[in-house]
Amino acid sequence: MANLTLYPATLQWAVEESDADPVALSQRRGLGQLPDWLESKEPVSVSFNKVEQLSRALHVPFGALVRSVVPQRRLEPLVRYRTVGNTSVQPSKNLQDTIDQMRFRQEWARDELLESGLDANPLVGSVRDAEQDDSLADALRSTLGLDGRSAWEGGDSSDRFRQLKERASHAGIMIMLNSQVGSVSSRKLDLQEFRGFVLIDDMAPLVFINRNDSFDGMIFTLIHEVGHVLLGTQELFDGIGGQGDRKATERAINRAVVKAVIDDERFRQVWREQLVGDKEPASAAESIAGEFHLSPLAMGIQAHQLGLTGEDTLEELQARMNRHLHDKAVHRQERESRGNGNRTNASRVDTGFVRLVNAAMDGGRLAPTEGFDLVGVRSPQSYQGLIREKKLI
Repeated sequence: MANLTLYPATLQWAVEESDADPVALSQRRGLGQLPDWLESKEPVSVSFNKVEQLSRALHVPFGALVRSVVPQRRLEPLVRYRTVGNTSVQPSKNLQDTIDQMRFRQEWARDELLESGLDANPLVGSVRDAEQDDSLADALRSTLGLDGRSAWEGGDSSDRFRQLKERASHAGIMIMLNSQVGSVSSRKLDLQEFRGFVLIDDMAPLVFINRNDSFDGMIFTLIHEVGHVLLGTQELFDGIGGQGDRKATERAINRAVVKAVIDDERFRQVWREQLVGDKEPASAAESIAGEFHLSPLAMGIQAHQLGLTGEDTLEELQARMNRHLHDKAVHRQERESRGNGNRTNASRVDTGFVRLVNAAMDGGRLAPTEGFDLVGVRSPQSYQGLIREKKLI
């Protein structure tokens, strides 16, 4: 495989960004020349495999290492004002790197769509006010095909999530998900830090979902983030209802999400039916969640907002959810490690985005290595497997 050109200034940035010890890294097999590369006055030629190894060692995206211009880390708007209580919270490097990767994809997609002469996506900002949750719920139903019980075409929660993801993608919203940073299994995304985020762009709106959640949880996150696309607002979603000045808006969106699937009167009726026989409220929320394929916590939040239960129910549901996700995490990692790599790669990246990358590569507008990096694969074989899974060949 051909060598790649690396630029010393970019390498120096990558080492500083990862807070790594270049001397220690140089002791690893294949990286013995790292000190020389860093001190070189000219670009250096390095094998593809060594660049890949360096990317993993530094936790820096492969594509960032081969840039001739040092990447500039911006002060990310999504996390700039995050607080817990009155304390400022710094984002983890895993979260920041994931946002950076998604912005890189979004910016490329925007440029490609503009070059193709396409118009802006009319969904972005099409709903004016989150407080009008009936209007937002109607728009969510229309965008995602949520028409009461007929919204789901059979199957379990995983099937329902895939259906929603496809409908959102067909509406021009790029849906990405992962349980880790890129392909680095040791960099697991923390579900306590975020469940998803949305990056607003009038041409290429992008939703990212933390794959460490349950399918019911991911369904709620997906619908919630599509709500932000309709409102034209960016957001990092923690699963509860926002922070600070955003709380009222986030709670209104959460209400619209539930109302898009089950209206208030029907919810009250089902809730009362579940409480017959002295069933505790947390168990009632779990039963309703099983019927409507949203998370039990979302059902509890809706019941609380309608005055049907208290804060203690939310605390119990949060505790149950944490236990459930902890138990599932190990099994999911085992399945992914033994599973079909092509299928895993395909699940992480939006089909419309892959189609866009594939067309640019076929048209000679995008080099193969750049295309592979955009869709998160490292070799022609993995790329062919990805587009087969996406049914693009």
